Amino acid sequence: MTQQQKETREQEVARVRSYLASQSMRRTPEQIVDAIREANRQFLEATAAVPEAAFRTSPQTGEWAAADVLAHVCSVATFEEQAICTIIERGEKPADVPDVLEPAPPTVKKEDMLATLEKVREQMFAVVLHADPEAHLDITCGHREFGQMNWREWLLFSRVHTLDHARQMQSIAAAVTQ
Repeated sequence: MTQQQKETREQEVARVRSYLASQSMRRTPEQIVDAIREANRQFLEATAAVPEAAFRTSPQTGEWAAADVLAHVCSVATFEEQAICTIIERGEKPADVPDVLEPAPPTVKKEDMLATLEKVREQMFAVVLHADPEAHLDITCGHREFGQMNWREWLLFSRVHTLDHARQMQSIAAAVTQ
């Protein structure tokens, strides 16, 4: 892409899908887990940069607050853990990712969401790091934009998704601290 030409969403999805398909098989599960840990570190750092007083404040009308982003990342991480573990441990096809984007419930606490995120990630890592890297690659699970992915593609998607929301959280932190 030239600097003058902005990538369309369709082109972005195709580029990311190609990356997931190729890199999920070139990298070992250990390498992917390390990459997710680094992405998660960046996400947590960006989340910590949002002042507590502004955690539930949208930077602009119609945009997500930091709490909403964290709730979404927790929700997707929980889905990824359940889906990947279902495939690896039982050799079964999990349900496709639900197509729901909801704001954070007003009663959920930041600390609880962070604890959930850490718990589901570590549970997933424990299963992935003991799995046969070639097992059950024929079993897929669907995403509304990225289509059907095997467990290794979903694992790498976790990195991409977390980094995307780390950037979003950085933008929120910048906007609410100005």
